[in-house]
Amino acid sequence: MSGIRQTGGDESDIILLASRIMSNENQHWVPKLLLKNFADAGRVYCLDIQSDEITKPPPKHAASERSFNDFKIDGKLVSFEGKLQKIETKAAPVLKRIIAAQSLAGLSLIDRQHVARFIAAQSFRTKAFYEGLTDKPPREEFGATFKYMWHSSIVAAIEIARRHWALMVIERGNEVFYLGDNPVVLQRTRDPKDGTNLGFDVPGVEAFLPLSPKCALYMPCRATSHEIVVRYEAAMAMHRLVRLAVYSGLKGGSAELQDAQATIRRSHHIYKALTDGTPLAAEPENIENLNYLQCMWSLGAIYSNRKDFAFARRVFRRSPQYRSAVRTSLLEKGRIFFPAEEDVFSA
Repeated sequence: MSGIRQTGGDESDIILLASRIMSNENQHWVPKLLLKNFADAGRVYCLDIQSDEITKPPPKHAASERSFNDFKIDGKLVSFEGKLQKIETKAAPVLKRIIAAQSLAGLSLIDRQHVARFIAAQSFRTKAFYEGLTDKPPREEFGATFKYMWHSSIVAAIEIARRHWALMVIERGNEVFYLGDNPVVLQRTRDPKDGTNLGFDVPGVEAFLPLSPKCALYMPCRATSHEIVVRYEAAMAMHRLVRLAVYSGLKGGSAELQDAQATIRRSHHIYKALTDGTPLAAEPENIENLNYLQCMWSLGAIYSNRKDFAFARRVFRRSPQYRSAVRTSLLEKGRIFFPAEEDVFSA
């Protein structure tokens, strides 16, 4: 049985030994279970957004550092690596099933809870999150903040699980989703350039997470998805009502029928994706938007199963400010606030 055993040394010796053991462990801020999905022949292409160099490391060496998830809190060595691994272990089979089926159909409540907790933790466990803190403490003092975020992530996970989810799928063509080193990204549905007050509990804010080069989770806020569902179901009811009236010999209703049919055509696929879990075909503008967000929120690297990073390089060439971490402030309930900075959020 492995472990630390006291053999006559004092407490400082035990702490030193524990520190050495913890410091020898390579720990990820983007878990291997995600990185492996973007691998090609066992390795993942990596664009260093600072140097513009492309490498191809194995997932175990990507988005990681020695003892990244180890902290000193109140004078004690505390590792969150095991806690994060437990979350990953519970979410991994669910994510694997989603990717294989290219569908969210059949997800149980427990499945959704496991994935929601995984997403909530992923949103703050990254190096980009730490580097972007407006009141960033020294790394050796960050443990208390991380512990606070860890506990508040339960609230964020509840908000995520309560949302409607859709699975965006690239069904044809050679385009792929990127995976950034800060992969859970948020934006306002109706005003994407407004980067203020973004959080899982903020109305009008949608969230994304790439799962593979061809699949990505889309999580609109409940107000947005509710509007889609209500409008679609109202249009279906109107369509049935008008058709029944026509069959009964009543005149009129053509304008209402046309409006209902237009709503049904426009919203059918997103409605089915949100309510039944069927795949939502990702259009070129959806792919470009998510890849743009992966670039904007990243700190050091973009990952892909392909060596072609032409789009990412174009984004950083046109907006070099995206090579800096997105600025982050912590508020109550684990909400994340991103100050409006014209040089950061202008396209």
